[in-house]
Amino acid sequence: MIKLTEVVANPGSYSPSTGMISNTYSLKSLYVNPSFVVEVRENEEMSEVHACKEIINGLTPEAAFTKIVVAAGGNWTRIYNVVGQPEHIVSSFRQEAQK
Repeated sequence: MIKLTEVVANPGSYSPSTGMISNTYSLKSLYVNPSFVVEVRENEEMSEVHACKEIINGLTPEAAFTKIVVAAGGNWTRIYNVVGQPEHIVSSFRQEAQK
C-alpha cells in the first residue's frame, strides 16, 4: 500500500453574485494498492486554480496535483485527486512493486 495525500472538496455556500458554489478544500491521508491503479494523470485544472488562488493553506503555489483512477470491483472505478506530480506518484508505485 502507498500512502498519498488526497485533496477533498468540502462544499461551501452558494454565491448569487457569481452563480457558483464556493468550495473549500482539505487534505486527508489515502492508502492505495498500486495493483488496482488503472490511470494516473496530471490534474491541470486544480493546478491552475491553486496557482492563481491558494486552495490549500500552506501549500506552495507551485504544488502539483494528480488524478488517480483506481479499480473498485467489477466495472467500477474511483477517481482521487492527490498532491504531487504524476511522475513522483508512479515512481513510488514502482518502488513498492520492487519490495
